[in-house]
Amino acid sequence: MKRIVSMATAVAGVVVASLLVGCASSQPRPYHAPRYASQPAQVYQAQTDPPGTRYGTVIGIEGERTSRGTSGAGAVAGGVIGGVIGNQFGGGTGRALATIAGAVGGAVAGNAIEANANQGSTGPYVVTVRFDDGAQEVFSVPALGGLQRGERVRFYRGQITRM
Repeated sequence: MKRIVSMATAVAGVVVASLLVGCASSQPRPYHAPRYASQPAQVYQAQTDPPGTRYGTVIGIEGERTSRGTSGAGAVAGGVIGGVIGNQFGGGTGRALATIAGAVGGAVAGNAIEANANQGSTGPYVVTVRFDDGAQEVFSVPALGGLQRGERVRFYRGQITRM
């Protein structure tokens, strides 16, 4: 009888682990640009600007998401921490089941956390500019050079520059 209970505990642990793995996601969340209230455009144009120069404000910056993978350290650390926490609950076979579930859940969570932490943002960057005349354009730039959302930019001959 004791052998059947321990076998049932192990099977239940595998089932719980399978359910937890289905819940983990390492996909980046979609970026939604914030909406801004319409404001009257301010025109900043010096006398020395050549014809065709336009001015605008950066309203969005997106970078291509890259993943550098996981080393497994997050899964190991999460599994150990989850096992220790799971061992604090229940008694007898319930404690064993809680330990197994905690270890598996911790390993899944630790791996997902490590994968999320290892995602970086690298160029090319996609910069959205709202010009003073109300038009919007999207530019692909290899590096931001300190450019931030809300900054004023100048557009001349196909290039945007900070002001």
